[in-house]
Amino acid sequence: MDRIVQSYMDSFLKSQDIVEKNQSKKFEMFASYCAIEQMYSENFNPIDVVIGDGDDCGIDAIAILVNGLLITSKEEIDDLLEINKKLSEINFIFVQAKTSSNFDYGDMGTFGTGVKDFFSDSPQMRRNEAIIEKSKIVEYIFSKATYIKKKPVCYLYYITTGKWVNDQNCVGRMELVKSDLLDLNIFSNVVYIPVGADLLQKYYRNTIDVIETEIEFSNKILLPEIPGVTQSYLGYIDSESYLKLITGENGEIRKSVFYDNVRDFQGDNPVNHEMSESLRTDSQKFVLLNNGVTVICKELSNIGNKFTLTDYQIVNGCQTSHVIFNNKNDIINGLQLPIKLIETEDDETVNRIIKATNRQTEVSDEQLIALNEFHRKLEAFYGTFTGANRLYYERRSKQYNYGTDIEKVRIVSISTQIKAVASMFYDKPHLASRYYGRLLKSIDGIFNDGHQPLPYYTCAFTLYRLEFLFRNKSIPAQYRKFKYFILMLIKYDLADDKIPEMNANKMNKFCEKILAMASDNSKLTDEVNKLTQLIDKHVTDITSAESTKTATLVENLKTEFVIK
Repeated sequence: MDRIVQSYMDSFLKSQDIVEKNQSKKFEMFASYCAIEQMYSENFNPIDVVIGDGDDCGIDAIAILVNGLLITSKEEIDDLLEINKKLSEINFIFVQAKTSSNFDYGDMGTFGTGVKDFFSDSPQMRRNEAIIEKSKIVEYIFSKATYIKKKPVCYLYYITTGKWVNDQNCVGRMELVKSDLLDLNIFSNVVYIPVGADLLQKYYRNTIDVIETEIEFSNKILLPEIPGVTQSYLGYIDSESYLKLITGENGEIRKSVFYDNVRDFQGDNPVNHEMSESLRTDSQKFVLLNNGVTVICKELSNIGNKFTLTDYQIVNGCQTSHVIFNNKNDIINGLQLPIKLIETEDDETVNRIIKATNRQTEVSDEQLIALNEFHRKLEAFYGTFTGANRLYYERRSKQYNYGTDIEKVRIVSISTQIKAVASMFYDKPHLASRYYGRLLKSIDGIFNDGHQPLPYYTCAFTLYRLEFLFRNKSIPAQYRKFKYFILMLIKYDLADDKIPEMNANKMNKFCEKILAMASDNSKLTDEVNKLTQLIDKHVTDITSAESTKTATLVENLKTEFVIK
């Protein structure tokens, strides 16, 4: 392993607070994270995707992406269908990582065989628990075939520390794998990507560096001075330049630039279908028929007509962008697209632009939740903690993602915050595996302006500390699926009196008691070991995740305490 890859891997392990002695395991986690992050840039826990641990079909990691979300349970599919009525975009990502310095065409073929067996109706290879769980999710997705608007895409990343030189045998084996998988007739495309040391280094830099893209923007006017805005332009741009803004390293659409656009791509609905037809048949009029896109960037510089956008988000135009990307090979006669380009770091201005541009289409309350004032206060409250107690509330997606000085495991997304507070203080750990928007609707009064901020921090910090114990094998990994139940049980076990209301001053004193215990490794380990005995008492099959999804388990566990 070259020194740069080793250095990057060490930096990654530190950012994830991972203590692992086995070099191969460390590389599997690092390489898998880097590959998956190219297509899913939200913070995620490597433990949720890395499955290589014997009987793994020659696969080190699996990520299932549906409608832009990383799926870890069947229930999330149900929630997406309830909200979107369709499964508009499905990607399966498989990773095999080798510390060897060469590409072995035999291993590359074995990897492909394992992926094919994973999708088989009659699998021949032995499967570990993680593989079985992923397979059940995939089977459930295909059982919803009437809601799938486009066949999934399958990505295979074969990663080594060597140099990729387009060896004929390796290329041939990759083509055979792609052909075998396409013959299953369940994919619209199969992409096999060989990743050597140079590309792996680039992948990792992509996870920590801000996005920066240069485009040609000649047809523009500079808008007058606007409070809160450094500079802004109105004009139109050709499709070739625009595709640079939205296309990633491997030619895929760059999902990370749409996180501040509150609506994900809605697939081939009537509006998008009509847009596609217009784009293919009458592209010269597209500039007149389309409302255009709005791009906000932290830094905007130009030399003549060449503009460099740094750390940018497309806050309105997700549907247009996907339609252009999906039809890029059919665009003729130089399509032009209306565009607003804005440089600002003023949060209030950004929020107003997002609300204004997205209120033109129907959006749900949970899609605009990040703009609520409570989250701004919560972000500031998190910032009052220092040292080992420091966490970072990610009010706006990826705001802490760039740079290596922040441990990624200390970043708390809105989704994680909702799941933690719902589990600890609202007794809903059985719903934590669901899409956060569904969970949000089940809780009255969450994120109320009158609430104390400390309970929100407390449940997130306790979850962070639980994950630390699981990650470093201080408590058995089989109980990780019950982590949200453990949050609830900690609350009841430590309560001396009636559980205070979220807006009560007494809640702060109670939270301080929980934090004192959670901050101490020994005390937290003893507490978890005590509580897992209760889980053993009420769960028949501790290896199955099904019991974690029932309200019955919640009520059974609560009977162990005098409910206060």
